[in-house]
Amino acid sequence: MDILKSILPNFSQIFYITFLVIFKYYGWVFFVIGAIYGLWRMYYLEIMHQFVHNQEWMFLQIKVPRENMVSTLAVESIFAQMHSLHNGKTFGHKYVEGQIQLWYSLEIVSFGGKISFIMRIPARMKDVVESAFYSQYPQAEISEVADYMENFNYDPDIDNGYEMFGTEWKLNTDDVIPIKTYKDFEHPTAEEKIIDPLSTMFEGLAKIDPFELIAVQIIIQPLADDEWHPKGERKIKELTGEEIPHEVSFVGLLLKPFEWFAKLSYKEAILGGGHGHEEKENKPRNNWMSMTEAEKGRVSLIETKIGKPGYKTKIRMLYMAPKDKYTNNRKSLMSGLLRPLGSVMTNKLKPDVSRTWTGADYYLSETLERGYMEHKINKRKRNFIKGYKNRDIHIGLPMFVFNIEEIATIFHFPITTKTTLAPTAVEKTESKKSQAPANLPVGDIA
Repeated sequence: MDILKSILPNFSQIFYITFLVIFKYYGWVFFVIGAIYGLWRMYYLEIMHQFVHNQEWMFLQIKVPRENMVSTLAVESIFAQMHSLHNGKTFGHKYVEGQIQLWYSLEIVSFGGKISFIMRIPARMKDVVESAFYSQYPQAEISEVADYMENFNYDPDIDNGYEMFGTEWKLNTDDVIPIKTYKDFEHPTAEEKIIDPLSTMFEGLAKIDPFELIAVQIIIQPLADDEWHPKGERKIKELTGEEIPHEVSFVGLLLKPFEWFAKLSYKEAILGGGHGHEEKENKPRNNWMSMTEAEKGRVSLIETKIGKPGYKTKIRMLYMAPKDKYTNNRKSLMSGLLRPLGSVMTNKLKPDVSRTWTGADYYLSETLERGYMEHKINKRKRNFIKGYKNRDIHIGLPMFVFNIEEIATIFHFPITTKTTLAPTAVEKTESKKSQAPANLPVGDIA
C-alpha cells in the first residue's frame, strides 16, 4: 500500500491544479475557442446545405446514332467546354451565402440490359451542355427526363422487396498520376486502330437480367488550375530529386530559432571558420539524367495530366434487384468494369472495400459477430443510397482529381469500327438526322 501511495499522485492536488489552469490561468479560453469553432462549423455547413438545396437541377438523357465513328477526343472537348461551370468565389460568397462550386453527375445506367446515358446538371448550364454535345455529335438527341431514383426509397431495416449492393472507387496511388486513357488503347499500326476501353463495361451491362439495375455514377466538380497543378509540380520535383521548397507555416515560424540553434556550428562561431574559402559542390539540379526510362515515363504522364483542365471526381456503382432474385455474382462483374484502365506505369482504379463497400466479413466468429456486422452493413447501405440518390459529393470517400482526358475515358459513347458495332442494348437515335440541302428551292409565300 505504501508503494502504491508513493507511485500514485495525490488526486486532490490534480483536481486543484486543473481548477487553477482552467479558471485562474485562462485555460477556459481554449474551451471558448473550441465552442466558437464548433458553432461556426455548424453555421457554415447549414448555409452550404441551403445553397445546394436551393439550386435548380435537371436530368438529361443523351442518345447518339448506333454507328458512332466519332473519336473519344470529341468527348474530351465536351468536358473542356463544360468546365465553364467553374467560377471564383469571394469571401462573402463562401462564408456569408454558403456558395460552393457546383458539379455534374454523369451516369451510365443499365435497366435490365438497356443502357442509357444520363446526366444531372445545374439547370442554368443546359444551353452550355447541349451546345457542347451538338457541336461534336450533330445527330445526337438530348431530352429532359425524370430522375430514375426519385421514387426509390430503400431502407435496409424495412422489407420493401429489394436488395442492393454498392461501392465507391478509389485510386491505387497519388491522383496526380493518371490512369490509362483512351489514347493508350489506340494502335496506329494495327488493323483495328481504335479499341474502346469501355467495351467490357458495355458488354457486361448489356447482359444483366430484365429485373436488375446496374448504374455507374461519375460526379465531376470543376477545379481551377491553381487548385491542383502545384501538387503535380511538387510530385514531379519529388520524382526527379529536385529540391522542394519548404512551405512556411505558423508552427514552422515558431520553431525557426530552435532549428537555427540546432544547425549552429560552435567551432565556426568561435574560431570564425568558413571565411568563404570552401568550394561549393556543383550538384545537378535533379536526377533526370540518371533516371530509368520507366521513371521518366511516369514524370511525363504527370506533366501530360496537369496540362489539361481538371475536375474533382467521385465514382460510385450501384446494383439493385428483387430480394428473391438478388445475386452476389454481380459483385464480381462490377469489380472488374474499370480494371482495364490501370497498368504498372499508370494509376489504377479499384473498389473501396474498407469504407463504402456495402458488405463486410467477420473477423473471428460469424455467429458472435453477426449482429455487429449487420449493423455495420446496414449503416453503409444507408449512407451509400443517400449519397447516390442525392448525387452528394460529401458522403463517402474524399474526391480525387481527373483531367478531361481521363473523364472522357470513363464516360463516352460506344465506338463503332470496321468490325464492331455498339451493343444493341445502348439507347440510340432512331434515325439519322441531316441538314436540308443548301440548294433547296424556296418559293415565295403569297
